[in-house]
Amino acid sequence: MNTTARIVLTVIVLVVCAVLIAISIIYIPKLTEGGGFMKKETWTWGTELNASANRTTEPGVPKVFAKDGAYTWWTNALALRYVGQKDKTYLSYVNENGQMSVTSLDHETGQYVTFTLANFEKDDHNSAALGILPDGKILAVYARHSADKLIRWRISDVEDISNFTEEKSITSAGSVTYIQLHRIGQTKYRIFYRYSMNNWATRVYDYSTDSWTEEVVWLNEPNGGQYYLWTQADKTRGKINVFMTCHPNNGKDQAIRYGYFDQDGNIYTTGGKHIGDLNTSKASMLTPRDFDAAYVPEEVQLKTRLFDTSFMGDKVACLFGVFTGPENCSYKYCYYEASTGEWVLETVTDSGWAAVPGNRYFGGISFDKKDMQTLYVSKEKDGVWSIEKWVTSDYGKTWTHTVLDTSDTDVLIRPIIPFNAHDDTDVIYMKGKYPTYLTYDTDLVSYAD
Repeated sequence: MNTTARIVLTVIVLVVCAVLIAISIIYIPKLTEGGGFMKKETWTWGTELNASANRTTEPGVPKVFAKDGAYTWWTNALALRYVGQKDKTYLSYVNENGQMSVTSLDHETGQYVTFTLANFEKDDHNSAALGILPDGKILAVYARHSADKLIRWRISDVEDISNFTEEKSITSAGSVTYIQLHRIGQTKYRIFYRYSMNNWATRVYDYSTDSWTEEVVWLNEPNGGQYYLWTQADKTRGKINVFMTCHPNNGKDQAIRYGYFDQDGNIYTTGGKHIGDLNTSKASMLTPRDFDAAYVPEEVQLKTRLFDTSFMGDKVACLFGVFTGPENCSYKYCYYEASTGEWVLETVTDSGWAAVPGNRYFGGISFDKKDMQTLYVSKEKDGVWSIEKWVTSDYGKTWTHTVLDTSDTDVLIRPIIPFNAHDDTDVIYMKGKYPTYLTYDTDLVSYAD
């Protein structure tokens, strides 16, 4: 072979290598159900807000989204919208027969579809957490209310909940409840869950391998009592915020505390102070006092109920109630002002009587997922229940409000707002009879302006 031929051959080899490298970057050789290649999609931690097309609900008129169901406010996400080839909102709940259920609304056709994930006891704490997988399938992760040690999951067809895979499960060392699910990578999803009455744990699911990391128990309340936390992805900043407090009836530390996790599992509190790692062993377990207090009750008899954490906006914020008894709680709007390094506390309104006085289950208050200065509020006054929309333009100093729905025969409680909400469904809430979380007779109602 002469010199010219060698040069030509070398150039050809280099070109072929360059092409192969380019292909390896653009495509991931992943075997799918049908075989072949899947295009690599780089996932960016961000917030997707899709525009709404034609409406299928009448503005200003409440409509039943799902009959005979209820949900707990400690599961996340309960309601979300995904726009792919279709435009649907998905809602998780437990019906009156104890069936863990998912209902979808097709915003193009107005059609509702319902699927039963599992049949357990009637207990609204069993509602499943929902997430969207990279290919548009729905991931449902669920547990019973501390009744066993299993974390269960099923996966739907693409944008279609009429069929799910068979249930799979992994075993926790603790009695599991309250699944809170967050996407942290292209195929990775982190869950937080209560591991025992006063401990919380986490692990990560990888969709590409359909597998979970080992369980990490990272939070313990040594003072005893039931301990609760609410985790919420702060997608404008690439982190997961967490607010926490104890049960108002049996917990000693009624302070509302704050921290956050980054994508790699580092744990921080206010001001970026690093305090731990979700990937370490139980030896580095944290207590609530390791986290900054956003609110500390001024008097020992004051109790708190945590309701929600902001999703979008330029400030980190939470909503909670402060009270001494079941006759009323004061709904609070609390946010962190970075310029001063202080937590700012504002009052929204009174709640009225708790729907379940013994458990201190007040009606509840939630952030609009698109605007942290718009809230949806459940109130009771003189035996009349209402769902109301409260709006501020100065972070809670002043408010205006509109009544959306009322009833003097049914409770109207637990307003939740779907992620990426369509104009069809501004808010979803429970309407009916709710003596306890085991004996409810409620429908799930949606409302939109």
